This record gives sequence, structure tokens and C-alpha cells, in this order.
Amino acid sequence: MKEVRAFIKTASLTELEKAQQLVTDAISKYTQQQKAKQEVLDLLKEKGLTLEDLQDTSADKRTKVKAKYRIEVDGEIIEWTGRGRRPKAFENVDLQKHLA
Repeated sequence: MKEVRAFIKTASLTELEKAQQLVTDAISKYTQQQKAKQEVLDLLKEKGLTLEDLQDTSADKRTKVKAKYRIEVDGEIIEWTGRGRRPKAFENVDLQKHLA
């Protein structure tokens, strides 16, 4: 606000008129946006929706990959897709014998 006051004190008439037009345009745009937001919210309310209904809830779009290998170690079943690092349970093991 201090900058605005300093500008007003030093500006010429044409600069002040340009600034006035910029402020008027900004106020008009802000008012239009607020009206549009309210219209959208009213329409959502009328249709029984919320903003959360419009948001995509599935953030993780990757698909699950089926396990390709399965081994039982100490009564625990360990599965591996064959992607990424090989789990310790599958080290030094013939993978052909443990196909899922």
C-alpha cells in the first residue's frame, strides 16, 4: 500500500488515469470470477454433488502386475513379479521351479 501512495504522489495525470483503468479492470474481472464460482457451486449443490466428487480419487494410475514367482519360506509365502530387485528368498533359486 505504501508503494501505491508513493506512486500517486509522483504520477502524472495520464499515469493516474491508466492506473485507474487497470484497477477498474481488475475489480471487474474479480467480480466476474466470483460470480462464476458461485454459479458453479450452486449448480453442484443443485445436482447433489460436492467438489470432492469432481476430483480424481485414483492418484495411482499404475496397474497391478500379477506375481510371476511364488516360494514358501518358513511357512510364509513370498511372491515376486519378476520386476525390480530379486528378493532374498529368490536368491540362488531356480525360478522355473517356482512359477506361480
